[in-house]
Amino acid sequence: MAIPNDILSVLHMVATLLGSILLILLAVSLIIVIIATILLIYSLKTGDVLFPNQLILGIIFFEGPIKAIMRLFGVDDSIIDRLSIDMQNKAMWSPFSKIPCDKRAIFIPQCLRSVDCPARLSPEGIVCKDCGQCQITTAKKEAERLGYMFFVVPGSSFIVRMIRKYRPEGIIGVGCLCEVKEGLDLMHKHKIPSVGVVLDKSGCVSTVLDWDKLFEVMHAGESTSKP
Repeated sequence: MAIPNDILSVLHMVATLLGSILLILLAVSLIIVIIATILLIYSLKTGDVLFPNQLILGIIFFEGPIKAIMRLFGVDDSIIDRLSIDMQNKAMWSPFSKIPCDKRAIFIPQCLRSVDCPARLSPEGIVCKDCGQCQITTAKKEAERLGYMFFVVPGSSFIVRMIRKYRPEGIIGVGCLCEVKEGLDLMHKHKIPSVGVVLDKSGCVSTVLDWDKLFEVMHAGESTSKP
């Protein structure tokens, strides 16, 4: 059965319109990627970040193409991730600092535990027993004194579950470079002010953290210093 000419004409118009819209979107995306890449190169060379909020969004939504281009200039992906974390920390520091501590949550990776840690897994994560064999005990006591929700994380899905359950208004996330980057990107999309602290040494066990840096972030709002 032949399709009437008027329907064919409409279908042709729709296909042409969709094709035009797709080309426009591709052109806009390419322009955004080019601008974001230029801003990143400028930031890496000068240490000065222009339009940080816009650059953060650009990296979040066009991370793959931007990293591919930066590799052509010999820039490792980890450098982009670290710069993105630094920018998001600085952008979120002010709104995060205004959130009361009792409405903030801290997520600590279990890899920071002592290899002899006696704590066991529970529905609320790894429950610290205050044995003192690692610095988590000290951080937990200070966090609880300030009013924080404090979690030792057994896995990434646990974080999402606790956020849905307790709905913190601000978050401190500790982890390796890629974990912190992904976490901050996710919180940025959900508009939850968050600050990330990257491990000095990553791995599955016996990782290393600059605990002073974490305590500085925990006390955000009590001083004018920035991460």
